[in-house]
Amino acid sequence: MSKYYSGYKNTIALLLIGGGVTGLCDSGYSATPQTNISHGTMNATDQAKALSHLQKVDVGQGWIACEKTAQSCSLWNAVKVVNIDPYQDIKYQIGKLSVTFPKGRPTFSLNNKELVISLGGMFQYDVGAFVGGNPKGNGPSMNSIRSHLRRGRFIVSAKYKDFVVTVTPDLGTSGTQNDSLFEASLRYQGFRHTSIDIGLLQPRVTLEDAEGSNFFEFVERPMVIDLVRNIAAANARLSLGGTHWEKRYILAAYVTGPRYGSFKNFQDNQVGGVFRLAGRPIITNDIDLHVGVSGSFAFHGENRKYSMNTGQEAQIWLTRPYLRTRTMDGVDSIWSVGPQVALRYKRFLLTSEYYSIHMQRSSVNGENAPNLNFPGWYVSANYTLFGQPRLYEAQRGVFITPIGPTFNPAAGYWGALEWSARWSVMDLNSHKSWYGSDKKLLGVNGGKQTVWSTGFNWYPSSQVKIMLDYNHIQASSSLKNEYNPRGRSSNLVISRLQYNF
Repeated sequence: MSKYYSGYKNTIALLLIGGGVTGLCDSGYSATPQTNISHGTMNATDQAKALSHLQKVDVGQGWIACEKTAQSCSLWNAVKVVNIDPYQDIKYQIGKLSVTFPKGRPTFSLNNKELVISLGGMFQYDVGAFVGGNPKGNGPSMNSIRSHLRRGRFIVSAKYKDFVVTVTPDLGTSGTQNDSLFEASLRYQGFRHTSIDIGLLQPRVTLEDAEGSNFFEFVERPMVIDLVRNIAAANARLSLGGTHWEKRYILAAYVTGPRYGSFKNFQDNQVGGVFRLAGRPIITNDIDLHVGVSGSFAFHGENRKYSMNTGQEAQIWLTRPYLRTRTMDGVDSIWSVGPQVALRYKRFLLTSEYYSIHMQRSSVNGENAPNLNFPGWYVSANYTLFGQPRLYEAQRGVFITPIGPTFNPAAGYWGALEWSARWSVMDLNSHKSWYGSDKKLLGVNGGKQTVWSTGFNWYPSSQVKIMLDYNHIQASSSLKNEYNPRGRSSNLVISRLQYNF
């Protein structure tokens, strides 16, 4: 055995501290052994070229770069943070087997990287509680502090030439059930800036969904995004499709089937699909504009029944949603389409999406049933207080998380910190005064909910993220919903500890 780097204790310490630069997202993009868009790691030549028009400060872990017009350069006004990967010199060679730790991930290569096996993981632990009183008659009390492992994913990827197999079990609690499997897929990446996927995976639909839970501004997606993605996407969905991206646009389309696990009603044996088209009409140092459209559809559900519910944009009380529809009969098809826009100006990012979920229905008990429509939207604002601000990643068509040097107060390194605020609305009412001849409701009275959120995300290293959110929830009454029979107003505080490699 020849050693390019020795000292197992140092290797383990680096893995735990998380000084490397990672960009792991839900679908396993960065865990997949392929060439990805950098999340801050460059060699010396690339650094010099990328930073030639900026003033640079060596922080010992890489560079902080600011505009040349700035009087001084620090984390408070940095436009780019370029970190040296501390794992790049860790290498063991055993015959034809090479063991390395790029960005902190154990990686095994054979025959000059013809076969590459990579191990990764992402873990999110949430603690939260409602604060304030619970008016009598407005549903059961939910005032206790609760905690759970929201996501606990181990990612195993094997790459042979241009083919990549990824398997990702999940030990966390996803939504109202334990999925146990996030992904089991095969990807072909032999074409330029293109991936073709098949298997159980998460086809990306909407801007917020493409971002991935690793890059969230808040602990959970907006209500409308969760409902739209559940139509024909979400985790472990049987899918076939692909994505192509360039600097100024991204196009993705997938044909999908049922999800992995046990599902009832419309989800049984359904056929559907998702698409996303987005472009960047403006790209400058200070301004980055993203505009696009996303859609999803599903039909041929086995029992033509469908139901929807949404929580408080924080999955603490998983089985107690404030908004919930009854089971809707006669559903022939479901579709949704809507615009997405995001604008970055220097350190400030503004994002918004609007979708309306439409359900085409046949007769119910011999009577014509109305087609249903459920609109929802969100507007979010984000500001990076210190560190590199959120910058655009063309491969997914999203703005990735801030970057800062690894936390070391003795040297004046504090990582990165961002502040976010969001206004989110979901309306699960449609034709709520439409009754049949038998006096049974043919429309839906599921309630309308508005959530105002604000919070901070701190990145002491690129592998660790600490989140603190406050949500104020206003919900109208939801028919026959024991958790919200008369409407509810609640305040929720939630924190998340995230670690990935």
